Amino acid sequence: MELSILTEMEIARLPSGSGIAKHGGLYYAIGDDSPFLFTLDQDFKVIERTLLLENSPSEYRISKAEKPDFEALELIDDRELVLFGSGSKSPQRDIFIRILLEEVMRIERYDLTDFYGNINEMTVMQGSELNIEAAAFDQNRLFLFNRKKNVIFQFDYKLFLQYLKGEFGFPTPKCYTYTLPKINHIEAGFSGATVLPKASKIIFTASVEDTDNAYDDGEILGSLIGTIDLSDEGVSDAFDYCLIPNSKEKLKVESVTVVQEHSDGSAVLILISDDDKGNSTLVRSKLV
Repeated sequence: MELSILTEMEIARLPSGSGIAKHGGLYYAIGDDSPFLFTLDQDFKVIERTLLLENSPSEYRISKAEKPDFEALELIDDRELVLFGSGSKSPQRDIFIRILLEEVMRIERYDLTDFYGNINEMTVMQGSELNIEAAAFDQNRLFLFNRKKNVIFQFDYKLFLQYLKGEFGFPTPKCYTYTLPKINHIEAGFSGATVLPKASKIIFTASVEDTDNAYDDGEILGSLIGTIDLSDEGVSDAFDYCLIPNSKEKLKVESVTVVQEHSDGSAVLILISDDDKGNSTLVRSKLV
């Protein structure tokens, strides 16, 4: 695998970029300390902000102690967006938002405290911290990515929605645990994901920070991008990866979306990066 950077651009009026998804000719993005969903045009200019949180002051950024920590954004069946708070601090970050992309956006909000509590009680999470950083979707399968311990949880999406509405019990997921590569002797942690549908692969990003917990930021050491094969049964235990080239500063890549997937297996991607200082950078790149 090799990733080449085509262009980079700082995005004004979009703080702490943490998730991005493409739908039609538009891009949707979130920031981990912002209460807004940002709509960007094809030139990556912010053309609309949609307030996501009820009873929230419409401040540009929310303090670290109170922020919802929106980290995971994914497009579902080309008709809705889903957002997850990281769950790394309860109850502030136990939030799920479903956005139905109708003529007028319709927003549904759910409390994930019980859901995340059930995940925390699973054997795979013993000795780990909950920190959901990414989501991917494929054929009614919702994949949630925990960062350090690097675990992918595979849920039946319809059962997940029924659970949130009180119509079904906790939909016990399949679990896959990974050991990711290290930078400066520190293991990378999942940071973003989506699906390459033609290749039947999950594409993920992972970043490395010099910190020992899921709450505090640390020195940014770099990022990588990888792919995991998808099958009818689930996801492979193996993965391919390469390092993401740095530019002027080391990149903390938070999310990925696919612009175009080619028949030769290459793909044009948009990555979103957060410098932990409130700034966001979009990186147009090509993966081969």
